Amino acid sequence: MTTVEQIQREQRFVLRGITWPTYEALREAPENYHVRMTYDRGDLEIMSPSQLHEQYSYILGRLIDVWTEECNIDIKSCRTMTFKREDLEHGLEPDNCYYVGHEPQMRQKTEGDLTIDPPPDLVIEVEVSAPAIRKMPLYAAFGVPEVWRFDGETLEVYRLSAAGQYEAREGSICFPQFPIAQVVNVLRQVNTASETALVRSFRDWVRTNFVRPAE
Repeated sequence: MTTVEQIQREQRFVLRGITWPTYEALREAPENYHVRMTYDRGDLEIMSPSQLHEQYSYILGRLIDVWTEECNIDIKSCRTMTFKREDLEHGLEPDNCYYVGHEPQMRQKTEGDLTIDPPPDLVIEVEVSAPAIRKMPLYAAFGVPEVWRFDGETLEVYRLSAAGQYEAREGSICFPQFPIAQVVNVLRQVNTASETALVRSFRDWVRTNFVRPAE
């Protein structure tokens, strides 16, 4: 029997006993476009992101844009694309995701198929409230090589090991030399300065501290 548990903060709800066809129907319904869904073998969490959640996600994405532009790194951004595979009985949306090493392979594809295509090389998760369904095992099942998690205070980098488990790392493999500490410093200033000023300050910092590779 399906039960509903309301999770405090960010309007999280969990439905139990949901079949895959029901999950797909809910995911594809136009009225659910704005919500995030995490499906794990019959359990479905539905979350409406808070304003702060979306601010962190958007600004972190902009900082990654600055870094890749200034360092001349080709990427393909897939934002909150839905990861889903019926054979795994998993489905979810990240806050941001990127093809980096696989960007040339995926560049001309308008729709990927995670049963045959590689997953994004990097996934970003903003967790200002605790999810009811753990996402890391799901990303591991999809084979996502790298996951970043930001909780409002710290930005943690995880790399998928050969054993299929995520291990914490000091820095990013996708973006070597990416200045984690400086990015956290910028994110901690959200709502104390304009987004434009924060992004501009980060761009100035990158240009002062790193040499842009030749075209």
